[in-house]
Amino acid sequence: MTAQTLPDEPNFCFAPAYDVETEVQQIRIVIEGLAGHIPTALVTLDLEQALDICDKLNRRLGLDREAWTVMVAASMQAEDDPDSPLLH
Repeated sequence: MTAQTLPDEPNFCFAPAYDVETEVQQIRIVIEGLAGHIPTALVTLDLEQALDICDKLNRRLGLDREAWTVMVAASMQAEDDPDSPLLH
C-alpha cells in the first residue's frame, strides 16, 4: 500500500494480529477495500485483551465487533488471494 492508493476518507478499524492466539498481540489498522494491514506500536499480552482494546477503539469509530471483524476478514481473504482486486 502506498500513499497514492490510500482513499481520501478511508473507512478503517483496529484489529488484533491473530497470528498466534497465545502470544503477544500487535494491534493493527485495517482499511476497508485494501488488502493487508498497517502495524501499530500497540500490543497486548493475549488475544482476549487485544479484542477488548479493539472493541473499545472501534466503538469510537461507530463499529461493533461484528462490523469490524467483517472488514478484517475481507482484508485477510484478499491478502491470501493473489488475484484479489483489493491488492494494490
